Amino acid sequence: MFVYMFLIGLLIGLAIYALTYLFVKAMDNKKRVLVVAIIGGLSLIGSLTVIGGFEGMPFGVLSLGILAISIVLALFGQSSLGKKLIYTIVILFIISYSALIYFNQVDYWIVKKTQYSGGDDFGSYTEQLQTDTTIQGYETFTISEGNKAVILSLGEEMAGNNIEVLDVEEYGNTTEIKIRTFYNNSVEANPVIAIGLNRVQSEIIITDTDGRIYEKATKDD
Repeated sequence: MFVYMFLIGLLIGLAIYALTYLFVKAMDNKKRVLVVAIIGGLSLIGSLTVIGGFEGMPFGVLSLGILAISIVLALFGQSSLGKKLIYTIVILFIISYSALIYFNQVDYWIVKKTQYSGGDDFGSYTEQLQTDTTIQGYETFTISEGNKAVILSLGEEMAGNNIEVLDVEEYGNTTEIKIRTFYNNSVEANPVIAIGLNRVQSEIIITDTDGRIYEKATKDD
């Protein structure tokens, strides 16, 4: 998500710079760049002070994209050719990156807890997690139609918490799952979430917004 917000910031920065020609034609490059930088700076300050916290981070990253464009235009946008190259390279990069992500994106979904029960290994494991609450970390299973499931349990120390999946990304031989945990009086003795995926790479990384990294499932002794 943050990469996309940065790319959107780049586009917004280019759009703001182009709009300066619409409103004020007689303006040198430094002043046009200054307009972009001021808007980017105000946006960054707003994301930190007005929104703040985790919710403000995406807007902060977007602001950094706007500021990055102002720096690039300040350095290389003095000539007409330089501006054309910047616009062409940035737009082509965004299109190419978006196409790459689109064709390589991982389809994922949250398995409903009403579907946990069953006589297979998947169902047996989810039942075990509520009787042996020392188990924390993730396990992988093959489910219907050859799809995969990653089951993450937080362990008894996180009882009362819930888990929200923010994003799933894939790069090389790694599947990265980004989550957020929050306390909401969950009745589960061992908080659990099952994530269905169309494919899983050999290396799995699960990270929380607080910086915690979840390893393969273990038991507390």
